[in-house]
Amino acid sequence: MKTNYSAQRELVYEVLAGTVTHPTAEWVWERCREKMPAISKATVYRNLAALVRHGRAIEVVGTFGSSHFDARVYPHNHMVCSECGVVEDSFPSKELSLALEHEVENRGYTGYGLTFNGVCEKCRAKQQDNLR
Repeated sequence: MKTNYSAQRELVYEVLAGTVTHPTAEWVWERCREKMPAISKATVYRNLAALVRHGRAIEVVGTFGSSHFDARVYPHNHMVCSECGVVEDSFPSKELSLALEHEVENRGYTGYGLTFNGVCEKCRAKQQDNLR
């Protein structure tokens, strides 16, 4: 599928690909404004949606329905913290990955992505500290 090139879209992708976190559209917009002050929030949202649609980014639904974005489109999963909202990459065991790939292929699908929900290590540590 052909995509229309735009300087704004390339900037949005550059910002997204330049972070190891899973930023929100708001975060991407703030970073884009550092290089292109006139870029609107709507333009960033529209271009993130286009990047997802064209397979150049992944959208991960985070805590309370917030959208986070990831330029790493190779097969991997995500963990979402219900306390602080952080989204982290997750790479399950080889056995689980093979079972999931087998299920996808047997059903005629082209891919999968899992989102695990729970409490991250930092928040668990804070909870433990609060109990002391």
